[in-house]
Amino acid sequence: MEKFSSKLAKMFVERENPETITEPCIGKVVIAPPELTISIWDGEVILPPKKLYMNDRLYPDYTREFDITGEITEITIDTTSSNIETGPGPHKHEHGTIEGSGKYKAIGTIINTDTLVVGDYVKVIPCQDGQMWFVDSKYRKVKE
Repeated sequence: MEKFSSKLAKMFVERENPETITEPCIGKVVIAPPELTISIWDGEVILPPKKLYMNDRLYPDYTREFDITGEITEITIDTTSSNIETGPGPHKHEHGTIEGSGKYKAIGTIINTDTLVVGDYVKVIPCQDGQMWFVDSKYRKVKE
């Protein structure tokens, strides 16, 4: 049978040396960026900004270029102006509704205009034995 003093010593060691955190978990934003602060484990632990690395896509100024092509399968446009003949040239008519289909091509830039807000759920991943955390992505709880 183990002595009381040995059990007590083990309890002190366990208290002073908690297990290393090694798995991702869900956190809740308690302070929005730029001073992002996240609560994990039902508020048991608060992760301050200096311990966080946030995925670039979560920043409000995240920018991506795009190039898209496709096919318009259905379109209806209700016009708010008309082409009326005002002088010499091709014959013009008033328009009401234009319908059709066709192809399209677009290029441009997508810029995030928002970021995380208080109450958002995020996936956080520990690194450096829980000394630093990656804020990976935002999630929605399916049902409260």
